[in-house]
Amino acid sequence: MKNPNFFKFWLALLSLQLAFFLNLSAYPNLEQMSQDFFLETKKIDIPGYPTAFNPSVIRWNDSILMSFRARDPLTGSAHMVGFVWLDEDFNLISEAQLLDVSEINPYLPERLQDVRLITANGELYAIYNNVIGPVQLEIRRMFIAKLCIDGSRFYFDSNHALLNFEGEGNFLREKNWTPFEYLGNILLAYSLEPHRILQPLQGTSSCKTIANSTAGIKWDWGQLRGGTPGFREGDEYLAFFHSSKEMSSVHSGGKKISHYFLGAYFFAAEPPFNITRMSPEPIIANDFYSGPKYQTWKPLLAIFPCGYIRDNNFVWITYGKQDNEVWVVKLDKKGLMSSLINFAE
Repeated sequence: MKNPNFFKFWLALLSLQLAFFLNLSAYPNLEQMSQDFFLETKKIDIPGYPTAFNPSVIRWNDSILMSFRARDPLTGSAHMVGFVWLDEDFNLISEAQLLDVSEINPYLPERLQDVRLITANGELYAIYNNVIGPVQLEIRRMFIAKLCIDGSRFYFDSNHALLNFEGEGNFLREKNWTPFEYLGNILLAYSLEPHRILQPLQGTSSCKTIANSTAGIKWDWGQLRGGTPGFREGDEYLAFFHSSKEMSSVHSGGKKISHYFLGAYFFAAEPPFNITRMSPEPIIANDFYSGPKYQTWKPLLAIFPCGYIRDNNFVWITYGKQDNEVWVVKLDKKGLMSSLINFAE
């Protein structure tokens, strides 16, 4: 005769599982918000760097150059920067090479984070953040460096920190400024609302505020922060931002953790560079928040855009996922544009 306790055990287990799934149904499934202009996503694996993340891309020398953030295999520190060449289908066509940081002193090169690639006057530049004092204080500032390529060697030239600017504070972590080229110069959007534009003063560590505009943006998905560089599209610039919000979802198993979001915006190509159009809600692909879960610096579901390229029909955004993966998402450009809301001038 079968043990009745066996059936009681399985009945209780099934009841618990049913209760769990019923409870999860009360939380939002973000991937059900996926828009029809989303076309496909692709994971980019980099041999030797299995947990690379936060990639930026730019067209350079008839190929696509991608930067990425990598972890030291000995210490686990995520402050190495690597580069690799891609073809038009985002397949690797070279071996990855780490940035040569031997000449970056007196700052602390082992603490580099989140390079964004941009060109100005025909030169290639890297915009990134780094610590400027004792590591324990984690005081971070933005840096601009000319990125040089000598064969397979990548190194920085004319590297300098941006230390003095409107709103500077001794213990703030400055990250995610949005770079764009204007009249051959690199300008940086310090924030989106207000849209404050800074101009680095040549030969100094200072920036001056050259524009400040507001658009009355309403965004329910956390504080707006920079993401990709801005690139010229007609009489505007296009860029992609990120935000994060503490919330519970199906993807977090009902736990309240940080969820990261992606959106698009346009801003005028002339001062005061006011924001003209923007995503009314996050851009979400149907696999943004699915997949493996990793041990990260805090519980989170991260989508972090760092670069994009485009042609007449499509936009490809490269992003870090879960601080452990490199991905690219392909969007229909016309569909993306039609999804944006306009702001009155």
